[in-house]
Amino acid sequence: MHSWRVLILPYIDQGDLYKEYHFDEPWDGPNNRKLASRMPAVYALHGEERPGNTTTNYLAVVGAETIWHGSKGVSRDAVKDATSTTILLVENKGAGVHWMEPRDLSFAQMDFMLPSPNGISSRFIDPAVAMADGSVVRLTPKMTADVLRAMLTINGGEKLGFDQEQGWQVLPDGRQRLVSP
Repeated sequence: MHSWRVLILPYIDQGDLYKEYHFDEPWDGPNNRKLASRMPAVYALHGEERPGNTTTNYLAVVGAETIWHGSKGVSRDAVKDATSTTILLVENKGAGVHWMEPRDLSFAQMDFMLPSPNGISSRFIDPAVAMADGSVVRLTPKMTADVLRAMLTINGGEKLGFDQEQGWQVLPDGRQRLVSP
């Protein structure tokens, strides 16, 4: 198995690096190990994209309830919740994941408190996440575990809204009150 970060290399202008990767050996096999220090800068938080850094700060949250079911992707039709409130990728500072390693966060085992090295965290106070609609939003540490879980699932049916004072929240009675964060 190989990381999604390796698989998307041709799409982030890293086609040459992708061509050097050996898919017939593990991510940390003898030939692939030689590529470790060439981590694309976009896989590190701003300010941490230094030569020799091999730790990525961008992870998927993997689980049957999420966009990342595992080795097989999900169709657009499988995402029943609003893509503007469904998390695609998260920032993480602390899990120590090598950029080529096929390891991400497990929905079943992650910590749903912000910030957490076993969940979503950043060197910044409010970690950023990429949403399924392509937008990027910041999460505040006052976010509850229930709201974070709802944002990570694709089929929970929760209606989520953003309030300037309260932040992200599950809305009662299906009311949609969404102000751009």
